[in-house]
Amino acid sequence: MKLKLLGTGAADYDWSRFGEEGVRGSTSSLLNGHILIDCGATGLANLRRFGIPHSDIDTLLVTHSHDDHFVPEQVAELASGRRVPLAVYASPEALAMLPDDAEVAAHPLAPGLKFRAGEFAVTALPANHLTNIPGEQAFHFCFESAAGNLLYALDGAGMLKAAVRLFSQLRFDWVVTDCTMAESGDFRIFEHSDLDMVTHLMKTLRNLKIVDGDTRVVLDHLARTLWPESEAGRQARIAGTGFELAFDGMELCRG
Repeated sequence: MKLKLLGTGAADYDWSRFGEEGVRGSTSSLLNGHILIDCGATGLANLRRFGIPHSDIDTLLVTHSHDDHFVPEQVAELASGRRVPLAVYASPEALAMLPDDAEVAAHPLAPGLKFRAGEFAVTALPANHLTNIPGEQAFHFCFESAAGNLLYALDGAGMLKAAVRLFSQLRFDWVVTDCTMAESGDFRIFEHSDLDMVTHLMKTLRNLKIVDGDTRVVLDHLARTLWPESEAGRQARIAGTGFELAFDGMELCRG
């Protein structure tokens, strides 16, 4: 099991400056080299940065339709020129935004939906995150495989009880979680998580034996304006938590 974090920034980055030092890409990750999670504002640029050919990707999972996670035109470009259509799993509302000629096999997501993506059993988890489309459900994802289990939870405020019920019998090797804010007290807690929220969540999941001392917890979707500017300051903020800060190009490997 291998996860590469291609972009790790929240939407307050100036992506016209993508490629400059300190400018994180829009959040996107590549699982086992062929499953892409989100393709937003810098989605294709993230792939180019790390030399990943479009043809390597056969499956795209979309958390929600905000443009730092999903840009229909970029998805259509990613899907073009294939012998086998790109499998795209997304909310019905996001799928409806794709160009009519996009070369995709569209799979509408619903909370609790279970499906196969290569070597993984995937469960779509409802996320506590609003979009601009009335009625659209945002998603987190649970990945199960013989090599290990991953909880991928961007964007969202904590975890919904309905989501926890869907993975309550699992133990996770890795958790990649939203931590948009370093400090508590920001209004964005109603649809994003801060460090205190993640700390409380992980303590509860540990009590439920869903995570343990060997679980790697990676903080992702980091806002430029809501974390210390320097790396030293960011590391000081998480000292003693046992958590890791995501960065563009970070790799997690297991097995």
